[in-house]
Amino acid sequence: MGGFCLPSVLLILFTIGMSSAHSCEPQMLCPFGWESWGGSCYKLLEGTMTWHEGRLKCQDIGGEMVAPSSSEENNYILSKTITHVWINCNDLDNEGRWECTLDNGGYMNWNRPGEPNGGTGENCAKLVSQIGGNWVDQGCSFTVPVICKGKEVVATQAKLKQWRLLASCLTGHTLREIPTSNVRACAIECDYDPRCRSFNVQHFGSGERICQLNNSTRYEADHTQFVKSQKAFTCIYGER
Repeated sequence: MGGFCLPSVLLILFTIGMSSAHSCEPQMLCPFGWESWGGSCYKLLEGTMTWHEGRLKCQDIGGEMVAPSSSEENNYILSKTITHVWINCNDLDNEGRWECTLDNGGYMNWNRPGEPNGGTGENCAKLVSQIGGNWVDQGCSFTVPVICKGKEVVATQAKLKQWRLLASCLTGHTLREIPTSNVRACAIECDYDPRCRSFNVQHFGSGERICQLNNSTRYEADHTQFVKSQKAFTCIYGER
């Protein structure tokens, strides 16, 4: 039976809207809350933080602190910040020798003349909107906005074949909740987040669906935390 690409799983998947598309063609997608540009995904984190905090938070959600690799990407980052934003470049290991992330390709956009000029007291780089997106060095302990960059996810309906899907929910282990359109989108979110071990998709009958990313699986949790779907709502649990 050629041309059939949907996974053979519970019929309930279709009642909660697995997908409105019937194509097996792969799609490049960004997780919820990320914006796609130039083949990558970008997310502005809430609040401000030190350079080290920003780098760790980006890694926690499956990305890296952004370091523009071209004038086009630099301008895109400029369009997303009102004041300034950390850049994943530093000379912490060797004063005066600035290093950025590997995918940066050596691109730099220092504000000339004069920058970088902070010596040992300013070892981290930031992009400043007031000077047209040029970079300056700054003390790493200052609190500045952060933009994370990640890879787009290749998504097909067949990707769900990697997951075991059950008409149940794992409770008490939620990392975060996000709106979702279908089970496949929630599976993609779990793929993207390195902390995610399993997921729930809850459907409350009004059309609203919630994706819950879990930091545990049913095998690692107390058995009382793994519950069957109830009449009041439908839930799908996914694990590898």
